[in-house]
Amino acid sequence: MTCRDRNVFVGPNNAGKSTVLDALRLLADVARFAQNRLPVLKSQGSYGVCATYEISERNFSIPVSNIATNDSSNDVVVKIEHSNGAEINIILNLNRPPNVFIASDKQPKKTKQFFRSCFPENVIVVPTLGQLEHEEKPNDPDYVESIQHTRLAARNFRNIWKIKSHGEFETFAHLVESNWRKIEIQKPRVLFGTPTVLEMVYAEDGIAREVSMSGFGFQAWMQIMTHMMRGGANDILVLDEPDIYLHADLQRRLFHIARRRFGQIFLATHSAEIMNEANSGDVILVRPELQTGRRITTEEGYRAAHSLLGSSENADFARLSRAQRIIAFEGNDRAIYRRFEQLVVPDGVFGDPDTVMLKIGGFEQWPRVGNLPWAFEELFGIAPKIAALFDRDYRCLDDIVAHEQKLQESGILCRVLRRKEIENYAIRPEIVSQAILKMAEKRQVSLSEKRANETVNRIAEHMMEDALINAQSYASKFYALKRDKRDTKEILKMAKREFEHDVNVFGIWSRIGGKEFLSNLNNYLVEKYRFSISVYQIIDELNRENMDEELCGIIGEINKYFSE
Repeated sequence: MTCRDRNVFVGPNNAGKSTVLDALRLLADVARFAQNRLPVLKSQGSYGVCATYEISERNFSIPVSNIATNDSSNDVVVKIEHSNGAEINIILNLNRPPNVFIASDKQPKKTKQFFRSCFPENVIVVPTLGQLEHEEKPNDPDYVESIQHTRLAARNFRNIWKIKSHGEFETFAHLVESNWRKIEIQKPRVLFGTPTVLEMVYAEDGIAREVSMSGFGFQAWMQIMTHMMRGGANDILVLDEPDIYLHADLQRRLFHIARRRFGQIFLATHSAEIMNEANSGDVILVRPELQTGRRITTEEGYRAAHSLLGSSENADFARLSRAQRIIAFEGNDRAIYRRFEQLVVPDGVFGDPDTVMLKIGGFEQWPRVGNLPWAFEELFGIAPKIAALFDRDYRCLDDIVAHEQKLQESGILCRVLRRKEIENYAIRPEIVSQAILKMAEKRQVSLSEKRANETVNRIAEHMMEDALINAQSYASKFYALKRDKRDTKEILKMAKREFEHDVNVFGIWSRIGGKEFLSNLNNYLVEKYRFSISVYQIIDELNRENMDEELCGIIGEINKYFSE
């Protein structure tokens, strides 16, 4: 399995999704053990002398006897390689003690810090959730601290929050309350009596109850938020099938919270809702007959995955029937818009699970968008607010202004990008070069800033002539359909002046094909340096201060439109 920042495992039952997560559970177990233990330096065959951890089976949260070997006496081997080159090997066998060691380019050291230097991130595993105890006695804080990452956490839920600080509880309460409406939670308190117990009260619609009286969905949500509080932006979250406990809307909210709070996510699910929220390439199909996980990047792949999940092809149909706000957009650009929005409005509508993102065709499909208000009224009896976003392609200003006006007459907020497509707002020379240099450093490739800049500019300049020809062609067709009586040469000159104005003001990056540029750039980088970069890696180099003001304005306008 080759991992990315977001890894959503889907597939039939007993296919191996939980097996991947179990490997990460073992890593978390070793990390806890290594915090307080010194490794020994021991020869590990072809790996040479490695930092080795003499860990016992009882230190693993998964019983070794339960690990499937298919009646084989062979070792069960878990290998996890960090992007820094460090590799941990966890070798298990029922007939001998576990063998755990780190192979790395670093000189192995007999220190507690060595493990952290190789695997610096915390692995936060959400354990099996359970029903909260009807009565929970106060426990020793050291004991509570030691079991809060285990399945015993559910039986000590009030104790966990009793020993946390007021600030930590306030953060937890905000996480729970902001996504579960009309709920307020109070910090646990001690009720002295026979026996002494802990009480944790929540209020729903002003009616106070003890948390044990809440439904299991709410109890599960509180437990998941509790475990998420153990990690931060540089850490890794491991979560197995949260859809078992949660309503579809909460599944989507959970996924977005996880994306915001953690640097890397590993999540196994049967939820079509979570699948729909993930970016292209984040979803991994796991099947018994496959030797590796297969990342899904095409519409055909998504349909196959939905079929395996037992979902219909249109998994969003139920959401459409209760939609309050809709954003129609082109192609597969939803994830890119969300990434840009996070730089401007971190909790904006593009990333809100209550926003229905409706994928449409290209610019030519605008009549379909214009019919949406009528369709929702006729089919569902609702009148949601609708916004539409279109790429400019090579169209002239007169064409896109006319297009915006037609849709706004239908009661839809329509915006056409003034750059060729959404990727163009990321591909600025200095930003693209930064992303290239960062990847070169990661892959240990020698590449100067000057060479990166030259490469980026050369590829863009080679595309400019074709972009101008396309702009003139689009203008000619537009005015011909309008039966404009101006001479063709005059129209071509006008299109050229408009094109050159954009290039002079915004650079050639505004009018060349953004997707085509990235494709050409990556073809060169792969051939020359054996690596490529994505539009998301480029966007990661942006911040609010260096983002394009036009795009910031569009994002802000759409958020304001839906909040009114």
